Amino acid sequence: MRRNHSIVLDLTEQCNLKCIMCYFSGTDRLRFEPYDRSLSERGTMPVEVFEKIAAEYFPRAHRVALACAAEPMIHPKFRDILEIAGRYRVPDLWFPTNLLPLIERTAEAIVAAGVTTIGASIDGVTRETYEKIRIGGKWDRLIARLNLLNEVKAKHGSKHPKLRIIFTWMKSNRHELRMLPAFAAEHGASELDVRFVTPTTGVDVSPELLDDEDADALRAELRATAHDAVARGLKLASFPEFETEADRPRSLVGRARRRLFNIRSGIERWEHWQHLWRERANGCAYPGRTFVIRPNGAVAPCIFWQAEPIGFQPDDDATTIAEGAPLTRIREGLRTGSPVGTCATCIHRRDAFYRPLRRSESVEPLGTET
Repeated sequence: MRRNHSIVLDLTEQCNLKCIMCYFSGTDRLRFEPYDRSLSERGTMPVEVFEKIAAEYFPRAHRVALACAAEPMIHPKFRDILEIAGRYRVPDLWFPTNLLPLIERTAEAIVAAGVTTIGASIDGVTRETYEKIRIGGKWDRLIARLNLLNEVKAKHGSKHPKLRIIFTWMKSNRHELRMLPAFAAEHGASELDVRFVTPTTGVDVSPELLDDEDADALRAELRATAHDAVARGLKLASFPEFETEADRPRSLVGRARRRLFNIRSGIERWEHWQHLWRERANGCAYPGRTFVIRPNGAVAPCIFWQAEPIGFQPDDDATTIAEGAPLTRIREGLRTGSPVGTCATCIHRRDAFYRPLRRSESVEPLGTET
């Protein structure tokens, strides 16, 4: 069975932090449409529903994200979920987290399940900046959780999970971007994911946007950070564009060096070329390959989808959803150049977080799919 699907889940509607750029800064619970549908009183996905989803989707999945828009480790049965997910040995099993709820038993379960990557969102590399942005987070606990993860990996002689540091770049932490590679390397990270803060429904992030800053200066800082990271052996899992067409070398030697850097850094890799091919062939690479499943069971074709769900778990099975009329209409609209639903107005897609947006633009995706 070919593993060519990407599954993105949310296990809960809650988070333990109220970061200044996040929708959780204004709410204690993130509700997903349809708002009158819930699978549990607390807004968590029941383990039996997750088990059904895993059995139907994970055997065909190349990548599974156990979180998207909320904090997965506060799910009361997260270790049970890890055990279920681990049965399927998904090649790329990962989740983003603020890491603060991590305890030793959970770290042991993460290693045992074969989780390949943990994406730790930090947004600051000093106590002052971290605690200013990540409201409710404590710097000492973050460092202790990073150390714990490394200790459990060392205990089992495991290279996994790899640690990916996620850093949302904004005015409050602009000065710390250049410090990020050293921090990541010091704490055992192997990848960086840097993205711009973006306008988000429910929170005013206008004071943090970098859109009014000098673009050349921003690119210079990004370029220096990227080269520093690669020199330290870090991969760039995702990173903003730091070149213009005029910046690109014209000589054969210069172009070869640039290509080698892009390959070494991870900016260019096979899955990116696959993504571009699918986008050109189908109008978008996501519908039919990606399934986003929320805690209330609603299923969407990508993290940007804001229209009616294409199905519901556990009511519908994976085959019914994949072959159903809603997804068929979406795919046909993209192929024919007549997109429907959210696709008709989607201008951001995957690069939404990796370029500075104008203040008049708005980003609606609930999550950080990577």
